[in-house]
Amino acid sequence: MHRYKKLGWNTFIIGLGSMGSKFMIFLLVPFYTFYLSPAEYGQADVIMMTVSILIPIVTLSIADGVFRYTMEKASKKQVFSSGCAILLIAGLVLLLLTPLLKNIPLIQNYYWLFLLLLLVQLWNTLFQQQVRADGKLILYSVSGLLMSLLLLIANVVFLKYLDLGVAGYLYANLLAFGFNTVLLFLGAKLYRLFSFRAINKKLLKKMLIYSLPLIPNAVLWWVMQVSDRYILTFFLGVAANGLYTVAAKIPSLLSMLNTVFFQAWSITAIGDKIKSNDGFFAGVFTIFSSLFFITTGIILLIVQPMSSVLFSSAFQNVWQFVPFLLIAVTLSSFSSFLEVSYMAEKKTKQLVLTTLKGGVINISLSFLLIPFIGIIGASIATLVGFLVTWLLRMKQTHFFKQIEFKSLFWLSFLLLFLQSVYVSVCDLPNWWIQGMFALGLLVCQGLVIRKKLAIRRATQLAE
Repeated sequence: MHRYKKLGWNTFIIGLGSMGSKFMIFLLVPFYTFYLSPAEYGQADVIMMTVSILIPIVTLSIADGVFRYTMEKASKKQVFSSGCAILLIAGLVLLLLTPLLKNIPLIQNYYWLFLLLLLVQLWNTLFQQQVRADGKLILYSVSGLLMSLLLLIANVVFLKYLDLGVAGYLYANLLAFGFNTVLLFLGAKLYRLFSFRAINKKLLKKMLIYSLPLIPNAVLWWVMQVSDRYILTFFLGVAANGLYTVAAKIPSLLSMLNTVFFQAWSITAIGDKIKSNDGFFAGVFTIFSSLFFITTGIILLIVQPMSSVLFSSAFQNVWQFVPFLLIAVTLSSFSSFLEVSYMAEKKTKQLVLTTLKGGVINISLSFLLIPFIGIIGASIATLVGFLVTWLLRMKQTHFFKQIEFKSLFWLSFLLLFLQSVYVSVCDLPNWWIQGMFALGLLVCQGLVIRKKLAIRRATQLAE
């Protein structure tokens, strides 16, 4: 049971900081919808999403290599210094390309803010991975909380009092990420790990062999998460993207849970070299999936009244786009759970293939559905893309056979899917019908928990 305790402790410590910080960011959504129009919010979101996708491309995903090889007990100084070398080169290349990049229509009005955000987040990603690999989880969590608090204050100043619009949104993020980067660098004393002499070409080559396949994986994962926003902007305009962006904020509650767990799970799985055929792997997935099934069911019950409370009148109807996105995030989280086994066994090339197929389907469906059924077409395309990716990873890792309590798992998934279809197509969902779905889900998950506890008691008695 010590592995469950270790995982639980890591999740708790990371969750203290990450859940608090991410929930605070979620609470900013009503603020954004009040002070930014749908068009402004859509433009700001596209810029931030562009920064996010460029990070793995520009850095060759070296931060993932730093995390993996630090966990493998290689020389911390050599690993970190080699990673920093890539970032220094990346920063120089970005500066040299400035005359070309600043003419891109999407970012030209905010180019220097965009460039600073990108440079700051490159280093922030590397420092976060190093701190997490070093096991300094309290610093990791506290820095996240402080960053979110600063983000809140900065948004109030720049949007409410200075009325800077999109630029204010970007200024607030730049200030918060810059603060977090400096805090991690000084708090973890990362300056002690860097030396030009410690840069090891042989080690760097190994790290790049591991991290390079993660570039297309990160890009394709991003494609499935946000490419539909670009397609929405192309067909329906930035205002439609603003509505969709706000709708996606409700499923981000689930993404928060997944982010916290993934960070803790990757430390445990990679550190202990756990494989997908390990009984512990299946046992953790049972707990993980139960948490997601129950949380998704609760959000589906309250999504309509939640939207009316949280969002301004211009965004009141976005709740109809949420149900399919909730299922998509659940499937994305299940895929991320299996991703750790690829990372632990350094099978990053196989990982890319699953994401590629899901990404192609997602983009194809987005182009096919959005012109005809509008914003909800983006939700459906995202769901199908993540479903394909998850099923492919289940097949590659032979995890279909490993799932515990298979009948209850698949019945729970079916109930959630049917409930999401019902809520999406109804202008005013009936509470009795919603209650029937919820009751069925609770019965299924109650039986799962009961059986899981029975197995635990039997194990303890055997010991």
